[in-house]
Amino acid sequence: MRYLTFTLYFLLTSFLVNAQFKKDHYIFKFGVRSVSVRTENIYQKDNFFMKPVIDFGFGVNYNLSKNFRFQPEIHYNPRGFKSRFNFSDSTYVENSLELHYLDLCPNFSYTIADHQSYRTKLNVWGGPYLGFGIGGRNVLSGQIINTKGTKADSTYSYVNRRFTSGLNRIDYGFNVGVGLQFEKFTQVGFSYSMGFNNILDSKTVAVYNQSVGIYMIVLFDDMF
Repeated sequence: MRYLTFTLYFLLTSFLVNAQFKKDHYIFKFGVRSVSVRTENIYQKDNFFMKPVIDFGFGVNYNLSKNFRFQPEIHYNPRGFKSRFNFSDSTYVENSLELHYLDLCPNFSYTIADHQSYRTKLNVWGGPYLGFGIGGRNVLSGQIINTKGTKADSTYSYVNRRFTSGLNRIDYGFNVGVGLQFEKFTQVGFSYSMGFNNILDSKTVAVYNQSVGIYMIVLFDDMF
């Protein structure tokens, strides 16, 4: 089922990209987001915390009508989480997972007014994404009880720089956003992203990426 989904995704994207749409602008998108994960494990839900990241991407804007646009984009997106599990008042383990993806994002955008108008207008957009992991860093640290009883509790830190080792390299999900477009060339707003693929290579524990943030989009003319 997973590979069928990927195949259909690429076929749809290829068809849309090669369709005879009217190119209007090039796109640069920049965002600041808080990333985390969601899980169905009731014992872990309260242990994950948001962590700030910066993302950016480039794309092309195609006008489909006066209000509707197609905006395929290649985007760099960091994901991951921070978590802390307390075993006692003095012993704990902290985990900081940093995942870096290149996303293919065939977004669609709708403007509540003619997008060629210079007045400020509301813009909503959304679309699926397919992410490929290009790097990762997992930092595990904490404090454990010294069983010998001769010293204070012991601290430890472990860093794993391999993306694999129990982590899925592929992620896919959905992005949505709402904001304001100023003049014809700048948009600012809020975005939300939800992943549908388990980032852990496990059949018993499911953890999915998610994020919220703010973004700015600049639409360039044909200077390139």
